[in-house]
Amino acid sequence: MTVWGVSSCRGNDPAVGCPRLPGRAARSRPRARRQQVGPADGRGVVRQRSSILLGCIAVFVTLLVVLGVLSGSYLGVVADRLPREERTSTGRSHCDACGAALRWFELIPILSWLVQRGRCRRCGASITWAPLLMEILTGTLFGAMGARFGFHLETAAFVVLVGVLMPLGLIDLRTKRLPRQLIYVAGALGAPLLVVAALIADEPQRIWWAAVGGGGALAFFLALYLGWSGGMGDGDVRLAGLLGMYLGWIGLSHVPIGLFLGFLLGAVVGVALIARNGGDRKTAIPFGPFMAMGAVVTVLWGRNIVHLWLGH
Repeated sequence: MTVWGVSSCRGNDPAVGCPRLPGRAARSRPRARRQQVGPADGRGVVRQRSSILLGCIAVFVTLLVVLGVLSGSYLGVVADRLPREERTSTGRSHCDACGAALRWFELIPILSWLVQRGRCRRCGASITWAPLLMEILTGTLFGAMGARFGFHLETAAFVVLVGVLMPLGLIDLRTKRLPRQLIYVAGALGAPLLVVAALIADEPQRIWWAAVGGGGALAFFLALYLGWSGGMGDGDVRLAGLLGMYLGWIGLSHVPIGLFLGFLLGAVVGVALIARNGGDRKTAIPFGPFMAMGAVVTVLWGRNIVHLWLGH
């Protein structure tokens, strides 16, 4: 259709009788898309937020692992020097065989031990596995506590517990003694953190649980100490009170589980060592490491153990 010599066919739309230009397909007018708002859209937002949260937790756990590895290097020094009554905060690390001071690149956690293949660069004396295992285990457990408790103050409290249990266990294995000052440090730092964490979470009953758990474990081990001459040291009694406080904070049912696992692990390993090396029931076996292992297992998987125990 032509009006005053001007074609009114815009866009060559055949619907109005206009010819279609050769080689060009008809284009349909775009329709406005309707934005769907409903349950599906809500689920997408939830998934996005969950992904962000998981990413933050992964970063948080990774940072705790790194902190644990670095802390494990220092905790190994504590385990070496504390029984010898040496200062742990000053003095350069040195080779126990030749006494040579270690340089900075020989103190990089994990990597230095692997590069040097467990030997001193100067005298060639072998270096024990203890520093390497201390760094790896501390990093692993720091990260595990972060994954277990997340972005909450109790994570710091249980990181303190791990930081004390690591040198305590190693010292007990070597000397069959549990330094009381480390136990007191864990209690002095951990108790306020647990109290504040319970108040922040609006769960003040956890403070009562921690008090009952710590007092009950302390009383039970004290009775064993007094009634079983030579079977247990006073350091085990103090450690039981500390572990009972932490486990009780999580739940009172965790206290007997943690203590039982400690006894079970100690009994199994003790019987195996006596059968292998000879000895009798009076053979001294360090109990602290097994108490620590039982407590850590209960902290991480205690809820699953309770459910199995109750048949849920």
